[in-house]
Amino acid sequence: MFYFTDVIKNPTFSIVSMDTLIAIPGVGESLSRRLIDELGDEGEVLRIIKSKDVASLAKIEGLSINRAVRIINEFGGNGKSIAQTSDAQKLHDRLLYDIETHISSSPAKKRLGVLQPMGIESKSEIEVRRKMVSEAMSFVATAPSSVIEWDKASKGIKSLKSHIGKVDRVIVVPDSVSAQQIKNVEKYARIVVRGTNETWKDYEGLPRVTWIGPYAPDQMPPGWMFCKIADDFRSMIPEISLQWIENNRSSLESLVDLGNITLGLDPLSERIRDAMDGLSDLSWLLKTEDDGADIENLRDGLWSEIKAIEGSVNDSIVSSTSEASLSLDGSEMLAYYSDANRLQHRLRGAVSDSISESLECGRQRLSEYLELSGISIPTNCFESEYPCSFRRETIEAIEQDLDRMISNFEIEGAMVRAEKASSVIGRAQDSISEIIDIDMWVGIAKWARYRKCVLPEIKPDVEPSCYFSGFRHPLLGVDPIPVKYGFGNLPKPCPKGSIVLLTGANSGGKTSLIEGVASILLLSHAGLPVPADQAVVSLADEIHLLAKVTGTQSAGALERTLMGLSKIVISSKKKFILADELEAITEPEAASGILAGLLDAAASNPLISIVMVTHIGASICKKMIAEARIDGIEARGLDEQMELIVDRVPRIGVPARSTPELILKRLEARTSGSESELFRSIIERL
Repeated sequence: MFYFTDVIKNPTFSIVSMDTLIAIPGVGESLSRRLIDELGDEGEVLRIIKSKDVASLAKIEGLSINRAVRIINEFGGNGKSIAQTSDAQKLHDRLLYDIETHISSSPAKKRLGVLQPMGIESKSEIEVRRKMVSEAMSFVATAPSSVIEWDKASKGIKSLKSHIGKVDRVIVVPDSVSAQQIKNVEKYARIVVRGTNETWKDYEGLPRVTWIGPYAPDQMPPGWMFCKIADDFRSMIPEISLQWIENNRSSLESLVDLGNITLGLDPLSERIRDAMDGLSDLSWLLKTEDDGADIENLRDGLWSEIKAIEGSVNDSIVSSTSEASLSLDGSEMLAYYSDANRLQHRLRGAVSDSISESLECGRQRLSEYLELSGISIPTNCFESEYPCSFRRETIEAIEQDLDRMISNFEIEGAMVRAEKASSVIGRAQDSISEIIDIDMWVGIAKWARYRKCVLPEIKPDVEPSCYFSGFRHPLLGVDPIPVKYGFGNLPKPCPKGSIVLLTGANSGGKTSLIEGVASILLLSHAGLPVPADQAVVSLADEIHLLAKVTGTQSAGALERTLMGLSKIVISSKKKFILADELEAITEPEAASGILAGLLDAAASNPLISIVMVTHIGASICKKMIAEARIDGIEARGLDEQMELIVDRVPRIGVPARSTPELILKRLEARTSGSESELFRSIIERL
C-alpha cells in the first residue's frame, strides 16, 4: 500500500571534505567510536569506506548492509537512491539480488548494493558505471576460459580483517609525554616509560622490545628495534603486519591465484594486471616459514641420537676388546687378590686404547650431528666409559643452546618478514579492493549474458521518456514473453505520450509491464544493463513506483495518500511515476475524478511522465481536461478451460476489452434459453 510516508525526500547533495568519520552524514560520535573500536584506527575505517567495502562495515553489530551502503554512498557524494518509494526501492533490491547470484566473492555481492539508481546530476558517474559494464561484458564474451579461472580464484576473496588485540612486544619510551603521543598504540602493545636511571640493559631479558628515544644499544638484541616517536604504529609493532598476513591468508592466496590466470589485451584484463602489480613478494610471505627448521630437527632428535651413540660406543668397545687377553702367574694372582685396585688398573691398561678410541668416535659422531648448529662438544662429555653414558648436564646445555638458536631464528626471521609485510600491506589492501570491484562487474556481465541484456541508450536532456523492445522480465520465475513498449517524447518507434493509462484484462500482465518499465528505469539510472534487445531512457531525478492498493482506505489514510500524490505531481523535479490501480484508494466514481485532477496537473508539467494501470480508463478520460493515451493489453478470448488468451504486447492507443465482457460472451454462447438471454442482457448493459 502506498502512503505519503513512502515518498523519500532527496535533497541536493554536495560533496564536502570528509577526512573524519563524523563528517559523513549518518555517522555520529557513537557510531564513529564503534567503527574505530571494531576496525582499527580512524584511517583504517575511512579506507574501508573509501574502498566501498560494504562487507566489512556490515560486520559491525547493529550496522545493516543497507546502512553501510548509505554511509558509503554519502561519503562518495552519490547521496540517496532516486527510487523515491519503498515499492521502487524493493524492486531495485530484487533486481540486485538477481544479479548477485552471478557474482563469485562474498564482498563483491555486498558491494553490489552501492549501485543505486542516480539522477541527472550524477550522469558522469552513470557513464563511469556503464563503461565498467561494457568492459566487463567484452571480457566475459571474448575470454570464457579466463572467466572460469576468475570465478574459481575469486571465491576465496574475503573482507579484510584488521589486527585486534595486543601482541607480545614492549614499547619503551623516555618519558610520559612520549607515552601520551602514542597513546593510540596502547591497544596493540604495552607501553613502558623507563625510569631515570634505567638503561637498555634493564630490559635485556625481554624478547621483543621497541626502543624509542636516546641511549639505545649500539647493536640491537634479536627481536629489538629502534623507532622514532613519529613512526607508524606498524613500524613500532612489526608483528601486527605478520598477523595481518595470517588473518587474511585466504584472500591473499586467492590474490596470488588471480595473478596466474590467462588474460587478454582487453581493458578489463589490463585493469586486472594493474591490480596485481607490485605484489611480487606476496608469494614468499605466504610460504610456511622454515627459518630454524633444521635446528629444530636437531633439537627434536637430540636425545634419540644420544641413545644411539651410547649404544654404538658400547658395541664398539665390546667388539674391540673381544680378542684381548690377560695372563697372570701365581704370585700376581695372590697380589691382585689382596689388592683389587691393582687388578682393575691392570685390566684398564689392557683395554684402555680400545675404549678411548670408541669414546672419541662417539664424541665425533655427536659433533657431526650438531655441525649445522656450530656447537662444540667438550672432551669430558661422558659420565662413564663403559657402559657408555653422556653427562646429562652436558646434553641439557646443548639442548638449551639449540632452543636459544631457534628462538633467535624465529625472531630475526619474523623481523625480516614483518618488514617485508609492512611494505606489502598497503598495496595488497588496494589490490583486494580493486579485485572485489572487478569481481562485481564481472558478475554483472555474467548476469547480463544470462539475461541477454544490452546497455540502454541514455538521453539526459529529454523530458521523461522510455522505450524498449524485446524486454524479458527477469523476476517472473518463468520464461518471459518479449515485450515492446514506450512513452514520452522520443523519436519513432517510441509512441508519443507522457500521460498513459494502461488498461487490460485481469491477469493479462499489466502489473508485470509496470514492473518491467520500472526495472528498465531503475537499472538504467544505476548505470546497469537491461534485459531487452533495445532500450532508450531519458534521465530523471525521481522514480516513483506505486504498487496496487488493497482495500478502500480510511479517511485519514486517503488524506495522507492524496497529500503525497499532490506533492509528487506539483514538484519541480524531473520524474517518472508508475502507478498500479490507484482507483482503489476510494469509491470508483470519486476515484475517477480524483485521478483525472491529478493527471491534469501532471499533464501541465513537462517534467513528469505517468504510466497508470487502471480499470476505469474511460471514466478518467471523460473527466480530464488534458489528453491521455490509453493503451490496452488485449485478451483475444477464452480457451476451453476458460483461461484468458492474452496478447501481452500492449496495443498503443487502443483500450482493452474487460475480462467480464469476455467471460459473459463465453457464457452466453455455452448456455441456452433464459440463461443465455440473461447473459446477453447483462452484456448490453456494459
